[in-house]
Amino acid sequence: MRTPSAILTQAALAMALAVSFAVSAEEEPTLDLPAAPSEDVKQIKEVCLDLILEQEVPREERNEFLLTCVNDQLFEMGYLAVEAADLK
Repeated sequence: MRTPSAILTQAALAMALAVSFAVSAEEEPTLDLPAAPSEDVKQIKEVCLDLILEQEVPREERNEFLLTCVNDQLFEMGYLAVEAADLK
């Protein structure tokens, strides 16, 4: 069971992801950024998967949506983007 603070944190992250996904560019500039901790990537992925369901993203668009969603949030947090294989 999730704690109230975890739920609030996830809700805030979901809102930030929705906004950043809506206004993100096609390609992010290449910068010298650190890799994100795996736990952060896992949490962001979970939020993005929830967004896929909430926004009823068509099945054929889900992989691209997930990768873009995760990478947009990682970029906003100052981390390197991940590859699709990293989200398996």
